[in-house]
Amino acid sequence: MDELDGDYEDLDPMAFGFACGTTMALSIGLIGMLSRVGIAEEWRGLFADMYPGFESDDGGTLAGVVWAGADGFAMGITFGWLYNVFQRGGQRR
Repeated sequence: MDELDGDYEDLDPMAFGFACGTTMALSIGLIGMLSRVGIAEEWRGLFADMYPGFESDDGGTLAGVVWAGADGFAMGITFGWLYNVFQRGGQRR
C-alpha cells in the first residue's frame, strides 16, 4: 500500500447525495414489498416511525420511498460537504 501523502480528492456532495438517496429509497422500497408478505414487518414498523405514511400498501410504500430518498439525499450532501471540510483541515482551496 502506498504511503498517504495527504493529497485527497474532494468528494462531490451532490453525487454522494444522489447515491445515498437512491440506496435509501431502494432499501425502503424493498422493505415495503417484503412486508406485504409478512417478511420485514418489524423493519417497516421501525421506518414508519421515521417516514410518515410508510405502510405496506402501494401508496404507503411510495410515500416511504420518497421520504427515504429525500432523507438519504440530504444526509449524503451533508456528509459529503463535511468530509471535504474535514479532509482539508478547515482550509479553503
